[in-house]
Amino acid sequence: MLNPEINPIQLAHEPAAADAIADTAAWCDLSKAKGVLITVLHYRGGDTDLVLHVHEGAAASGTTAITAAFPIWYASDALTDPSLVRQADAASFTIDTGVYTGSQVVQFFIDASILSAGCRYVQLGTSGGHASSIASVTYELVGTRYQNNEAL
Repeated sequence: MLNPEINPIQLAHEPAAADAIADTAAWCDLSKAKGVLITVLHYRGGDTDLVLHVHEGAAASGTTAITAAFPIWYASDALTDPSLVRQADAASFTIDTGVYTGSQVVQFFIDASILSAGCRYVQLGTSGGHASSIASVTYELVGTRYQNNEAL
């Protein structure tokens, strides 16, 4: 069973115009977790691809993209078929709005071990997107470590 006390969920960016997400999602601290499942919900309003990537940092700032490949899952028409299909590992993903015209779900799993030395924070970054498309972002920590009922 998934438990929000063990796998905390963080709203990284409220639903907004997809082109406004850019690099404004919240940062997620992985110092007390094995990794994070990043979920992007996207509803296509206009035909401008949304490119997703993940930043890393020693502090909660910057735009240094993770260069290591990570697991990606994708539901291209999530309202019709919510099945997430494993994609090839990569360091970014493009929602092709010319091909997929409904609602999409994209998930990345970022294992803390792939971050560069000294980095503990991650942030979803985007480019592109259309002003009439809507996107939102959540982070779900995985493998949170506890001692005496407090996250380490």
